[in-house]
Amino acid sequence: MEHRAHLAAPPDRVFAMIEDLASANGFDLVRSEAGLTIDAPLGRVQMLRAGTGADIVFGAESPAQLQLLKDLYAGRFAKLGLEAALSWDAGVARAPLNQTLAQVVGTQQISPNFMRLRLEGDFSAFARSGAGLHFRLLFSSTGAGWPMLDERGITRWPDGVETWHRPPYTVRALAPGADWMDIDIVLHAGGRVTDWCQTVAPGTEIALHGPSGTTQPTASWLGLVGDETALPVILRMVEDARPGTRGQAIILIRDPADAQPVETAADIAVQWGEMGAGDPTELLRELSPPDADCHIFFAAERAQATQARAVFKELGFPAGTAKAASYWTRST
Repeated sequence: MEHRAHLAAPPDRVFAMIEDLASANGFDLVRSEAGLTIDAPLGRVQMLRAGTGADIVFGAESPAQLQLLKDLYAGRFAKLGLEAALSWDAGVARAPLNQTLAQVVGTQQISPNFMRLRLEGDFSAFARSGAGLHFRLLFSSTGAGWPMLDERGITRWPDGVETWHRPPYTVRALAPGADWMDIDIVLHAGGRVTDWCQTVAPGTEIALHGPSGTTQPTASWLGLVGDETALPVILRMVEDARPGTRGQAIILIRDPADAQPVETAADIAVQWGEMGAGDPTELLRELSPPDADCHIFFAAERAQATQARAVFKELGFPAGTAKAASYWTRST
């Protein structure tokens, strides 16, 4: 999938600014006489000299990734003061390429602190090999209609993106035909989505943007640690792991009744612990990964995720095999 644009601005100055941004984010880039190529998780951006400006080619493996890549760079160019200098090829789609409309068909409180929602729709994008495990639910605070694409093919948010609540969630289960999806939502007092999912009526239309984010790890050994907010993604990783995959998973929950049964063809031991009983990053020391072909995943509160990255270095986990994600931020 590709989309093209042209930038009517001095290329050397623009290349330098984009190169600084890419380097700060740790993306691979190649600078040549012809221009600049950036390889990022979402796809590839090629900026090629064209007269006094530059032609830009955005490429990605899926429509959803292409939309995210275009929206991301449209925002970056705007922050650099280059929005007026950027002209895009006309797009043919009307809705964002990563947007899916679905209907709520059922809700069930499956444990003291978890609600399960079932959505029906066309979720074929989530069944693609290598698709991200996450997505964002879309809630407008003004009652505006769903996002659409503008004439550039960039997502236009009615009443401004700042008026939208876009919490991220994990696909807990996907139908074999990708026509329904289950979502597990952690309940907490005063939460906007908590209140919504406890009162939403069957047949309600909802939009989501995805797939995105973390993908199913393919290493032969998995070490997975997280609190209740990471329960859906950790269990999805365990259940979807290939037969013969070994490893350890440790999940901290508020109530023992929140533990869920796990069915997997992998040889991954799942342990349940008490959330708040200690520092979850210390649980990383209980992992015993092999020297090669392993994947370490940690997800919890923002400060804990930062600490986990320091623990990765201290324990000498192989470079590139350990990831820490922030799923919530403690209020002060």
